[in-house]
Amino acid sequence: LFIGALLSSPSFCQKTSSDSTEFAFVPAIAYNSDNGFMFGGIVNLYAYKNEAHPFYSYTVISGILSTKGLANFSVLFDKPHAFGKDLRLISTVYGGRFFEDSFYGIGAYQKITAPPVDLPDYYLFKSFSLGFEVMGRFPLQKISTTKQLDAAFMLDLVYETPWENGQDRLISQNPPLGFDGGRSFLIGMGLIWEGRDNEFLPTKGNYAAITLKGGHTLWASDFNMALLEYEARQYVSFYLIRDITFATRLTSIHSFGDVPYWKMPYAGDDETLRGYVYRRFMDDNVTILNTELRTWLFEFPSAKTKIGGTLFVDSGRTYPTGNSLKSFTSDIKHTFGFGGLVSFFTPEFVIRGDVGFSEEGTGIYFQIGFMF
Repeated sequence: LFIGALLSSPSFCQKTSSDSTEFAFVPAIAYNSDNGFMFGGIVNLYAYKNEAHPFYSYTVISGILSTKGLANFSVLFDKPHAFGKDLRLISTVYGGRFFEDSFYGIGAYQKITAPPVDLPDYYLFKSFSLGFEVMGRFPLQKISTTKQLDAAFMLDLVYETPWENGQDRLISQNPPLGFDGGRSFLIGMGLIWEGRDNEFLPTKGNYAAITLKGGHTLWASDFNMALLEYEARQYVSFYLIRDITFATRLTSIHSFGDVPYWKMPYAGDDETLRGYVYRRFMDDNVTILNTELRTWLFEFPSAKTKIGGTLFVDSGRTYPTGNSLKSFTSDIKHTFGFGGLVSFFTPEFVIRGDVGFSEEGTGIYFQIGFMF
């Protein structure tokens, strides 16, 4: 699978005469344990200008079809210095439908058993979703070109609904909040510390963020809810035969009020606990610690290509509100694994492949960019 990812190189990549724009198209032919074999395309556009840090703009457009019935699209646009102001706007539009979305119950911590013989789709359901997210960041204090404290505001609008799910599905037998469909519209604010040497390829420094988002019927949300999220990342590099980066990330999300299942804190996928299936664990809160060792093993300057690898350990769990510290530490889940890295044409464009192992199985994932 990793060799297949290496062979799916960009169809073309070009720079403008001023060397300020880098453009790559990658045919997406990959495999993901949660989505099956995937086919489609991903366009990355990096624009650079003098004195525009970390870049002038960054755009990602993707469209994917999978053998498990996933069909989705997404457009991300990241614009520092928006409207000529010291304001960074990051916006995403996405949508899709999925024939084999997964639901294992809320607060379900027992080991997964095989679905009943006569109910092969017991843990699966069909879903449809549309979403729009925007985050604005403006500096409160600038220390250097790579270190600053930002204030942030955000909007998060999602419509999701299950559809055509019979009583042979767990989600129909134990319907969570949001089973009848609905709209979550969250408005939030927060603080972000940026201290990494590079956003796409961090090798040293740190990053931290804390945000509070709330939804209410007063601003057209179907659910009165709140999410408190915080995250901290640290990067340290050292030399042992070659340059190695030790990266670690601690994230935690706490939910309050009436939270639909698609906004509940969860653990299990390529961004949380690699090796557990998507949304394997769901509850009021989640805390995850991810650690990685990253290095580049081979470089081919004439082809502007690098090949590298990672080793990782993920730990964490979801838990209900009011859980004691003793009970929290008694049921932490752990996964471990390894991965491959490929950088094509521009150093910032990285394809990542991970293989994660848990007590319930193995997860295989391909993504664009580092996990964090």
